Amino acid sequence: MKQIGICVGSTRPNRVNFITEQLVRIGQFVTLFYKDGGEEKRLLGMIQSLERDNPYLHENIKTIQQAEGIKRFSEKENIIRGEVHILGEIVDTGDEIFLQIPRTPPLPAAEVYEAEPELLKKVFGAKSKKFVRIGRLLSEKEEVPVYINIEQVVLRHLAILAVTGAGKSNTVSVLLKNIINLGGTVAVFDFHGEYSKSKLTRNGKSAINLIHPLINPASLKPKEFASFIGIKQNAYVQFRYFRMAYEHLINQLREEKGDNWQVHIKTADFLKRLKDTIESISDPESELGKRIKGKPREDSLFEVLNKLEDMELELGHIIKLGVPPLIENIKPGMVNIFDFSELDEDVADAIASNILRWALEERKKAVRQGESRLPFPLMIVIEEAHILAGEKRNTESKYYIARIAREGRKFGLGITVVTQRPKGLDKEILSQMNNMIILKLVEPEDQKHVQRASESLSQELMEYLPGLNPGEAIIIGNMTKLPLLVKIDKAEEKVEGQDIDVVGKWEEILEKEKSSVDDILSELDNL
Repeated sequence: MKQIGICVGSTRPNRVNFITEQLVRIGQFVTLFYKDGGEEKRLLGMIQSLERDNPYLHENIKTIQQAEGIKRFSEKENIIRGEVHILGEIVDTGDEIFLQIPRTPPLPAAEVYEAEPELLKKVFGAKSKKFVRIGRLLSEKEEVPVYINIEQVVLRHLAILAVTGAGKSNTVSVLLKNIINLGGTVAVFDFHGEYSKSKLTRNGKSAINLIHPLINPASLKPKEFASFIGIKQNAYVQFRYFRMAYEHLINQLREEKGDNWQVHIKTADFLKRLKDTIESISDPESELGKRIKGKPREDSLFEVLNKLEDMELELGHIIKLGVPPLIENIKPGMVNIFDFSELDEDVADAIASNILRWALEERKKAVRQGESRLPFPLMIVIEEAHILAGEKRNTESKYYIARIAREGRKFGLGITVVTQRPKGLDKEILSQMNNMIILKLVEPEDQKHVQRASESLSQELMEYLPGLNPGEAIIIGNMTKLPLLVKIDKAEEKVEGQDIDVVGKWEEILEKEKSSVDDILSELDNL
């Protein structure tokens, strides 16, 4: 072990100041040694802040010449002062090493040593098959792998937060690869079609199951169907007319054809009857018209009919009566991609909320009754989470995301939210994400929003966020023993989330233009 410094000044149970002449790094792990009452104590800590000082080069020096002169004779007087955050007292049982909270402050003049790589590997290494490698400690000279508890990721949920280009896609890829290697099952809401191009494999075979949405309108709740056709949350009259007609038609069809009515009617006929039922509201003598007090609002009825017709034209290919719930397409042991890339946000919300609702209901059945369409634990990854769970957006999905965040752990159903706009994410949902992987965040509002949602994110850790390089992250929560600065592993089978090579594309155009000009000149020469 190499001693690098000594503690000075007053000490506290969780913090000490030290001085050193060595080149040390912020985020570096250190051990503190001292004897207290004859008992040897050993603490693990992390360097939180550093400053260099020369007692002769004080702030009152008035000229560069003065400073240069002092510099020449006082170079050996330079000293580094730092602060160490104490993570815990090291307890070695022989079988394992763990940390316990120190109850008393260390002695002044406690010796500060570089933490041995073997010690760090034991502290942050895999404790069981539930642990998977996510990266390595950022500030250590020797590679020290970092493992996270994947069971805690699923049961206590996860947020992956970063600016664009900071490494979100790579981080998600590493996580997905680890889960499927364990035989786990993931569903991904993919807004940009990135995951459909993924090369993720398991045992040499593709682990991607691409699911194109095909929706049974009768499986949608009235609010989901209303969102699907574009009725806004605040369009109360439109929604009332639509719900009346929808529920009336479903009851009518059950009376006519029984509970299995969907096999006896075509989708186009169902939609036509739905439009006819909506139109009947304008007739004061009709069954629905009699329920309306006063004259119905023709403009609202007209809007609902228009939206239904637009939906038929634009989305008719993804609607079909009688098809099973989308969750029945989820295959165990695979990354199941729900491709929302060609859908607008309202339609994506309707489909996502339907999947989330069914997933929660079926996982409850699996645990309570044993029979279920979803008999295996599932993690749902929500890309662009600020769209479905926005702070200022009242979406159907948001309700079910919040419910799963509260209840999912009891039923083996986890949520991972991924966004480059943390401040746009609902703060209650973010606070339910008990694990976080936070890559580079520059905007102060994003940082504050995240800090308010997480008790584990200290001000000292916050200060690292703007300066992180791509792939560097702070990981906190139940999945790891301690908040850590980590370099995320590079995924070999990466989700296609990288930026377009703009300059390269421009160069291709120039090459084509040049080639075209050369061909014309060649033809002229041959005349």
